[in-house]
Parts: sequence; C-alpha cells; structure tokens
Amino acid sequence: MGYRLHELAEKVGGRVVGDGDTLIEGVATLESAHGEGRIGFLTNSRYRRHLAETSVSAVILAEADVEFCPVAALVVERPHLAYAHISRLFAPYGGVGSGIHSSAVIDDSAEVDSTALIGPNCVIGARSRIEAGVRLGANCVIGDDCHVGEDSLLHANVSLYYGCRIGARALIHSGAVIGSDGFGFANDGARSGTERLVPWPTLCR
Repeated sequence: MGYRLHELAEKVGGRVVGDGDTLIEGVATLESAHGEGRIGFLTNSRYRRHLAETSVSAVILAEADVEFCPVAALVVERPHLAYAHISRLFAPYGGVGSGIHSSAVIDDSAEVDSTALIGPNCVIGARSRIEAGVRLGANCVIGDDCHVGEDSLLHANVSLYYGCRIGARALIHSGAVIGSDGFGFANDGARSGTERLVPWPTLCR
C-alpha cells in the first residue's frame, strides 16, 4: 500500500516541497541503498551531508534543512515524531482491524468495544472494560475490574492483575505483568514454624 507525499503531509500536519504526487511505499534511512519509493528523515542538521547522496524519494525534515534537500521534502516541526507516525502507516503495530478471536474467553459482565481487536486465547475478567481501538495480542490475560484505555496496544502474553487501569494509547510489550505484588514481603512476626510472609500490595493502580 502506498501514499502520495501530499497525503502523508495531511496526516502529520506538514507541507510538501517538491512533487507532492511522489509515491511513497515504505520508510528507510537516508543512507539506505534501496530508497526508491521510500521516505527517510533528518532530525539533526549535523547529518545534512547524507542528503546529497541519499537514494530515498522524499525526506521528512525541518524548515532549516529544506534548502539542502535534493529530493521532495515533507517539512514538519518535529521530523522524528512525524517519521514515527508515518512508519506505522506502513507497518501497523500489532495488527489491524477489529473482532474477537473464537478462542478468547470473555466474562459475560465484561465490556469490549466493537472496534477492539482481541487475539487468540485472550482472557478478559469480570467487569473489565476494553475501550475503542484497543488491540490485545495472543494470550493476554485481563483480570477482573480492569480498564484498558482507547487505542492501547498490549502485545502477546501481557497480564493485568485485578483492578489495573491502563490509560489511552499505552504500549505494553510481551510478557509484562502489571499489578503484581510490588514491594516484596513482610514477615508477620511469628517465631514458630508457622510464620507467614505477607505481600505488600502494589500501589501502581
């Protein structure tokens, strides 16, 4: 899937210098040997020397570097941020679309927005809420009374313990456990062979 440069400019709030109809089909570094149809970025003027020999079809850069760019340019205030947004257009992070995999187990009292994407073998506990645009990778476990904010991405095998609250547009990588006992254990003071270790509850709700 490709985008015209002017379309990318509209998505990141930039302006085009040069041919706005330049077709962009992916991203690359300025030094890439295979840059045709790709867009690169320049965030530091110290690396302007790479512009002269770049093979990319367009470059995301700041106003101060426009005059040194030999190819089409997408001019923005924060080039690195714009490049990050554009990169996701070509490689959506964590899947696209919506729906609930047939192997997912969801409590009847849980609420899952119709635009969410729930992967294979996910478990969502009682009274939990999954907001719009959320994507859960395979084997995620969402405990009871949890809340996952809109457009958040949880990669495979993420676990949220009881009562966790995740804000909007969060990114949580595979294997993370959130809401577990956070501050170790305290001995209950017993001196017999029946002493117990009492976990401190986590405070990061």
